[in-house]
Amino acid sequence: MTQKLRLGVVPYMNAKPLIYGLNQYTDSIELSFEVPSLLPAMLNNDQIDVAIIPSIEYFRSGRYAIIPGISISSYGAVESVKIFSKVPIQDIHSVALDKSSLTSCALTRILFREHYHLSPHYTQWNKHYDISNTQVDAVLLIGDNAMKITEGEYITMDLGQAWFEYTRLPFVYAVWVVRKGCHIPGINKLLKTAKEAGIRSVKELAVTESHRLQLTQERCLNYLTNSIRYNLDTEEIEGLWAFYQHAVSLGLAPEGAEIVFNET
Repeated sequence: MTQKLRLGVVPYMNAKPLIYGLNQYTDSIELSFEVPSLLPAMLNNDQIDVAIIPSIEYFRSGRYAIIPGISISSYGAVESVKIFSKVPIQDIHSVALDKSSLTSCALTRILFREHYHLSPHYTQWNKHYDISNTQVDAVLLIGDNAMKITEGEYITMDLGQAWFEYTRLPFVYAVWVVRKGCHIPGINKLLKTAKEAGIRSVKELAVTESHRLQLTQERCLNYLTNSIRYNLDTEEIEGLWAFYQHAVSLGLAPEGAEIVFNET
């Protein structure tokens, strides 16, 4: 019996178009759903063969090759990566970070320091508590959780929009990767084809996700077609590299990293 190809995937709405086209391969593909921060360790420990990982972890590890042409990114407002603050942004002194996302935590630190010229105290957000009961000024939330918060109660900062205002570049939150030297024939084409199938079926996905998340179909469709983008072309690569350089300047990533693409 041939061993199944094991793919690690984030459980959020934003990844659904990337995996929609894989549904027809249940006999040969096994999907594991986990928060972004845990997928790199699963890949390193050989629990999975391919993973969508946080872009910051790609640079921190140096062990991976990126599947070309695919990302989870935004060109401006992203909707699902936000700071929810009880005070005006310039008055924030303490921030609780959603530890599910390594990239968003790094981006928060970069934007507060370099864009807003603030140096708040950082802690981790405990998901067992409602954010209204936290003792900090602001909380970073990602993914589906961020989209379900009632914004009227808070001053919000969309990190995708803030990054665009600061750099005029798109932001890449996550990429598909394999371990360097791990030869998986046809994986680039498989994931590219799956992405294309998901984008063609985005209206169907919006209906499914609206029921799952109890959000309107219109909001889900707008999110999947306008807020989130799925390419990794010249501008996205430029934004990815800019993020890395800012991360290095703040000691959030090591120097000497390169962007390496998988060739199979």
